[in-house]
Amino acid sequence: MQIKKAAVIGGGAMGGSIAHLLSSVGIECFIKDIEQKFIDKALQHSQDIYDKLVKKGKLDQKRAKDMQGLLSGSVKYEKKYMSEVDLVIEAVPEIMKLKQDVFAELEKLCPERTILASNTSTLSLTEISAKLKDRSRFVGLHFFNPAHVMKLVEVIYDENTSKNIVDTMMEFSLVIDKVPIKVKNGPGFAVNRVLIPYMNEAVLALLDGEGTMEEIDEAMVEFGMPMGPFTLWDMVGLDVGLHASGTLEEAYGSRAPVPKLLKHLVDKKMFGQKTGKGFFDYSSGEKKPSKEVEKFIKDWRKENLPSDLAFSPERLMAVQIREALWILAEGLASANDIDTGMVYGTNFPTKVAWGPLHYAENVGWEAVNDLLCSLACEYGPDRFTAPSIMEDLVKGDSAFENCSYDVDADGVAVMTIDNPPMNTLGRKTKSDITRNVLQAVADPRVRVILLTGKGRAFVAGADIEELKRFKTLDDGIELAHRGYRMTNTIEEADKPIIAVINGFCLGGGLELAMSCHMRIASEKARLGLPEITLGLIPGFAGTQRLPRIVGKAKGLEMILSGAHYSAKEAWEMGLVNRVVPHDRLMEEAKALARTIASRSRVAVSAAMDAVMGGLEVSFEEGLLIEAENFARVAVSQDAKEGLDAFLTKRKPDFRDR
Repeated sequence: MQIKKAAVIGGGAMGGSIAHLLSSVGIECFIKDIEQKFIDKALQHSQDIYDKLVKKGKLDQKRAKDMQGLLSGSVKYEKKYMSEVDLVIEAVPEIMKLKQDVFAELEKLCPERTILASNTSTLSLTEISAKLKDRSRFVGLHFFNPAHVMKLVEVIYDENTSKNIVDTMMEFSLVIDKVPIKVKNGPGFAVNRVLIPYMNEAVLALLDGEGTMEEIDEAMVEFGMPMGPFTLWDMVGLDVGLHASGTLEEAYGSRAPVPKLLKHLVDKKMFGQKTGKGFFDYSSGEKKPSKEVEKFIKDWRKENLPSDLAFSPERLMAVQIREALWILAEGLASANDIDTGMVYGTNFPTKVAWGPLHYAENVGWEAVNDLLCSLACEYGPDRFTAPSIMEDLVKGDSAFENCSYDVDADGVAVMTIDNPPMNTLGRKTKSDITRNVLQAVADPRVRVILLTGKGRAFVAGADIEELKRFKTLDDGIELAHRGYRMTNTIEEADKPIIAVINGFCLGGGLELAMSCHMRIASEKARLGLPEITLGLIPGFAGTQRLPRIVGKAKGLEMILSGAHYSAKEAWEMGLVNRVVPHDRLMEEAKALARTIASRSRVAVSAAMDAVMGGLEVSFEEGLLIEAENFARVAVSQDAKEGLDAFLTKRKPDFRDR
């Protein structure tokens, strides 16, 4: 489903930012608010952004005018527009009854195909949608402020949300140039559920006397964080943070306590930078510790002795890891999505690791478990007890699943490579791809496999860090053979595997795609074998498969130059079957897959065996392979059914026998 018309309900800072974002990618958007001043402000905010881009030479005047012209608004719903709208995003204040009333009205105004989405950051999706007659089209789209700048979108679903709606919103998020993560409905969703306890733990460490605010902030910045937790509190807003903290405390009790100091400052209307005072005082133009905080701690010390421990960043990191593990254990989000959310939603330092779970896996789960046990002894078990999956992790399991697949009712399996940020082919990723392909080939539900990458890359190449660890010839040979096992498993599959190339397809990524039986590329895809630029050559059968597809001369040109090629150039040389618009890539791939899936499995398997087997032998030997397969299929029940259906002018009912 393509989103061409949208509406945003609520013209505040977030709603206005979302509306501008939609217009910037060519989507017409109507803004509805109860007061004209908020609509005017949202429209002006968008105009100001476009004006700045024009002034900086990043956008031409006509284009800016056209995009701004996609926005309109009113205090009343335009019924004709709402009868044609594809997507409505609610961005009104976080008041349950208000949101419920908005969606009750939208359900009456919008056609059944319209997707209804809430931008809620704290409220339960299930409760918001409780009064809707059709809850299958209701979904959460949690943008981060400002929406036109921040890359992350949490796509939230519950047991009522249609899988097709979730998939559509994941694809839509990519179209609007966002990084989506899929999260099942639960208090705090993913990012806030990890971030808020981390920030609160810093306050608890302050109250324990392990360090001053400046010392704790400095330690976390030195660890790699873009800013310290107290500076972050003041930037986010203590009032906003307290509301989110209360939601988590209500849900998780003593595992997510709200510090008394936080409540005290909010009672004093000290919300942070927006009021000039929070944990720090900004009223003089300089950032200084708040006297109110100092006074509170002084009073606190009368009844609570300070700790003799010095603050360590490990205490705060342990809280992030703990909560991320609980989200994973509860099946609310994948490990990669949790970490990606923390990177794009909170600027978790990628120079340290790709999120808290990758950090933990790099440190080692046994060491992490020891740390949690030590902290539990020091501060009590409530905040530092990991879920039971820790036992398996300590034994050697990984928290990550870098490839997985879902099957639809037509037998089309969408297999997604997920190794952020660019889906590089490390050892685990290759193993996960191989295992999933074998599983899907053996899965009786699966008739066709679509292999794609999550995010903006299909696969951007091999894992450079893995290559750097080579010490002997045997290391290189072992790596190559693991790559051969993956690519040969794909090529030798008796079910069609189609590479759906959604972005960068370089090095090992192109070698992987070439092992698939067909390739469909987005117009935005970039393909090539750049290994020569690193002083290497392709090592996953690229030197063998590429010349067989594009010819010896062109293959050598590509390999020896290391050049990148556009999707159109790849199509012209026969490297991909077709090139399609980026926002229709999966739709087109699924259409082809469903066509193939509707055919007899007996005939499809025989055709593949004849083609693939025949390419490996002489023409005459290939004819023998074809003859054997033809004879076997000709006497099948499906062949009899197909011929009878043709003669009686009806659709065949193949039974795969």
